[in-house]
Amino acid sequence: MKWAALSLAVAVGGLLCGSAATPVRAAGFPRFDIAGSCSPERGAEVGTDGSGASYRGCLADERAARRTLRRDWARFAPRLRRACRAETVIGGSPSYVEMLTCLNLDRETLPFRPLPMRPPGSAPR
Repeated sequence: MKWAALSLAVAVGGLLCGSAATPVRAAGFPRFDIAGSCSPERGAEVGTDGSGASYRGCLADERAARRTLRRDWARFAPRLRRACRAETVIGGSPSYVEMLTCLNLDRETLPFRPLPMRPPGSAPR
Protein backbone atom coordinates (compact mmCIF):
# COMPACT_ATOMS: atom_id res chain seq x y z
CA MET A 1 0.00 0.00 0.00
CA LYS A 2 2.85 2.34 0.82
CA TRP A 3 4.37 1.80 -2.64
CA ALA A 4 1.08 2.52 -4.34
CA ALA A 5 0.76 5.84 -2.51
CA LEU A 6 4.37 6.73 -3.30
CA SER A 7 3.90 5.82 -6.97
CA LEU A 8 0.77 7.94 -7.13
CA ALA A 9 2.56 10.90 -5.52
CA VAL A 10 5.45 10.63 -7.98
CA ALA A 11 3.06 10.39 -10.95
CA VAL A 12 1.00 13.39 -9.82
CA GLY A 13 4.16 15.40 -9.12
CA GLY A 14 5.47 14.61 -12.59
CA LEU A 15 2.22 15.71 -14.18
CA LEU A 16 2.19 18.96 -12.24
CA CYS A 17 5.79 19.77 -13.10
CA GLY A 18 5.21 18.90 -16.75
CA SER A 19 2.14 21.07 -17.02
CA ALA A 20 3.91 23.98 -15.35
CA ALA A 21 6.69 23.80 -17.92
CA THR A 22 4.33 23.74 -20.91
CA PRO A 23 3.52 27.50 -21.04
CA VAL A 24 7.22 28.38 -20.92
CA ARG A 25 7.99 25.99 -23.75
CA ALA A 26 4.98 27.24 -25.74
CA ALA A 27 6.17 30.85 -25.43
CA GLY A 28 9.50 30.04 -27.11
CA PHE A 29 10.26 30.22 -30.80
CA PRO A 30 8.01 27.77 -32.70
CA ARG A 31 9.39 24.79 -34.60
CA PHE A 32 7.25 23.95 -37.59
CA ASP A 33 7.76 21.21 -40.16
CA ILE A 34 8.35 23.26 -43.31
CA ALA A 35 8.23 20.25 -45.63
CA GLY A 36 4.93 19.24 -44.05
CA SER A 37 3.53 22.74 -44.42
CA CYS A 38 4.47 22.74 -48.10
CA SER A 39 3.36 19.19 -48.88
CA PRO A 40 -0.01 20.33 -50.33
CA GLU A 41 2.00 22.32 -52.89
CA ARG A 42 3.83 19.18 -53.92
CA GLY A 43 0.55 17.32 -54.43
CA ALA A 44 -0.99 20.24 -56.33
CA GLU A 45 1.66 19.97 -59.04
CA VAL A 46 0.43 16.66 -60.42
CA GLY A 47 -1.08 18.23 -63.52
CA THR A 48 1.76 20.70 -64.11
CA ASP A 49 5.09 20.32 -65.87
CA GLY A 50 6.44 18.52 -62.78
CA SER A 51 9.23 21.02 -62.19
CA GLY A 52 8.35 21.36 -58.50
CA ALA A 53 8.57 25.15 -58.72
CA SER A 54 5.51 25.67 -56.53
CA TYR A 55 6.86 23.36 -53.82
CA ARG A 56 10.32 24.95 -53.95
CA GLY A 57 8.73 28.40 -53.82
CA CYS A 58 6.74 27.39 -50.75
CA LEU A 59 9.91 26.11 -49.05
CA ALA A 60 11.73 29.36 -49.86
CA ASP A 61 8.84 31.46 -48.51
CA GLU A 62 8.69 29.42 -45.29
CA ARG A 63 12.45 29.70 -44.75
CA ALA A 64 12.37 33.47 -45.33
CA ALA A 65 9.46 33.87 -42.91
CA ARG A 66 11.27 31.74 -40.30
CA ARG A 67 14.39 33.95 -40.59
CA THR A 68 12.29 37.11 -40.22
CA LEU A 69 10.41 35.70 -37.24
CA ARG A 70 13.61 34.58 -35.53
CA ARG A 71 15.10 38.06 -36.01
CA ASP A 72 11.99 39.94 -34.77
CA TRP A 73 10.63 37.41 -32.23
CA ALA A 74 11.39 39.45 -29.10
CA ARG A 75 9.61 42.51 -30.54
CA PHE A 76 6.21 40.81 -30.41
CA ALA A 77 4.31 40.68 -27.14
CA PRO A 78 4.19 37.19 -25.57
CA ARG A 79 0.37 37.37 -25.51
CA LEU A 80 0.33 38.00 -29.24
CA ARG A 81 2.88 35.25 -29.95
CA ARG A 82 0.75 32.73 -28.06
CA ALA A 83 -2.47 33.83 -29.80
CA CYS A 84 -0.94 33.70 -33.28
CA ARG A 85 0.71 30.35 -32.59
CA ALA A 86 -2.63 28.89 -31.48
CA GLU A 87 -4.31 30.28 -34.60
CA THR A 88 -1.55 29.04 -36.91
CA VAL A 89 -1.78 25.40 -35.79
CA ILE A 90 -5.56 25.15 -36.26
CA GLY A 91 -5.37 23.56 -39.72
CA GLY A 92 -2.85 20.93 -38.65
CA SER A 93 0.01 22.22 -40.85
CA PRO A 94 1.46 25.24 -39.08
CA SER A 95 3.27 27.72 -41.26
CA TYR A 96 5.87 30.39 -40.52
CA VAL A 97 4.30 32.53 -43.26
CA GLU A 98 0.90 32.36 -41.51
CA MET A 99 2.49 33.08 -38.13
CA LEU A 100 4.35 36.11 -39.47
CA THR A 101 1.19 37.38 -41.19
CA CYS A 102 -0.80 37.06 -37.96
CA LEU A 103 1.84 38.90 -35.94
CA ASN A 104 2.22 41.67 -38.51
CA LEU A 105 -1.53 42.18 -38.88
CA ASP A 106 -1.88 42.77 -35.17
CA ARG A 107 1.12 45.09 -35.06
CA GLU A 108 -0.19 47.15 -37.98
CA THR A 109 -3.71 47.47 -36.61
CA LEU A 110 -4.37 50.89 -35.17
CA PRO A 111 -5.38 50.99 -31.54
CA PHE A 112 -9.11 51.28 -31.00
CA ARG A 113 -10.20 54.78 -30.03
CA PRO A 114 -13.89 55.14 -29.27
CA LEU A 115 -15.66 58.13 -30.73
CA PRO A 116 -16.65 60.79 -28.21
CA MET A 117 -20.28 60.34 -27.22
CA ARG A 118 -22.69 63.23 -26.78
CA PRO A 119 -25.42 63.10 -24.19
CA PRO A 120 -28.82 62.24 -25.68
CA GLY A 121 -30.66 65.30 -26.97
CA SER A 122 -27.58 67.54 -27.23
CA ALA A 123 -26.86 69.36 -30.48
CA PRO A 124 -23.78 68.52 -32.53
CA ARG A 125 -20.94 71.06 -32.35
